[in-house]
Amino acid sequence: MRIRAATTNDLTALTELFQAIELAEIGRAGTTEADIRQILLTPELDLERRSRVYEKDGDILGFAALHSAPHADRLRAHLGVSPVAPDSLTAALLRQIEGWAHGQTSTAGRERESVTLFQMPQALATPALHDHGWYVARRYNRLIIDVNDERPSRPRSRAGTEIRIAACDDDRRRLHAVLEEALSGHWNHRRRAFEEFWADQQQRDGHDPSLWWIAEVEKTPAAVLIARSQPDRGWIAWLGTEQRYRGRGLARCLLLAAFAELKARGHHMIGVDVDSANDTNATGVYEAAGMRVLGQADQWQRDINPG
Repeated sequence: MRIRAATTNDLTALTELFQAIELAEIGRAGTTEADIRQILLTPELDLERRSRVYEKDGDILGFAALHSAPHADRLRAHLGVSPVAPDSLTAALLRQIEGWAHGQTSTAGRERESVTLFQMPQALATPALHDHGWYVARRYNRLIIDVNDERPSRPRSRAGTEIRIAACDDDRRRLHAVLEEALSGHWNHRRRAFEEFWADQQQRDGHDPSLWWIAEVEKTPAAVLIARSQPDRGWIAWLGTEQRYRGRGLARCLLLAAFAELKARGHHMIGVDVDSANDTNATGVYEAAGMRVLGQADQWQRDINPG
């Protein structure tokens, strides 16, 4: 078996790998090239040093990668093992991930680092993950909407409420401030200065400042949304409403505005990933705007001690 670093040329083969895994686990394939492209183009991922593919007879049977998570003090791993691969390959890839994590934790001088990765519920890799000390920390929903079917229209704003683009630097700073407040109670949120947040967003696939929206109530920013226009889908990257303005339908108005604009740009499928245990009923907010749950994924976690 040949072992090498992954490259962007593996996009199609890795998409096929993850689709084969999904077919074996849940009977349908949901992974798209946009999902894999997002992994391969992650700004924090050094493909040469922190990714590996395992090939046999020209087919990719396994994939692993590790990088810093974009918005938390932890590491994010990716794992994919073909249903026809031997069980030993899953264990080998987990050892690779854990070895990278040990090295990165030691280099950073931290006493402990949490590593997370996503797998489908009842994944084929479940036994190996348990054997290596991983545990399920959270569960996430993926929601989608086909805007060609739903035909979303731009919402009518209530009196005193305006939905507008964050058109300048000051607007984007206001957007960031609302987002920080809205997410302040989320378990996985780490506060970042605007400059760090802006630099990170600029590197994301589909970044476009004209898809940054603010909902204002009496001229005061109250809710915000950031969407992305990726090559083969639209994506809702961030959505947040300040606590004192919740329950007014602002998030739904922002979503409908984003859906209409993304449809106008040629997208028909728009997606989002949501923490299923979110205490603001985020899944319900997206469903109220016409999205539906496509599937779920478990977030597995392992705590790494460099000693």
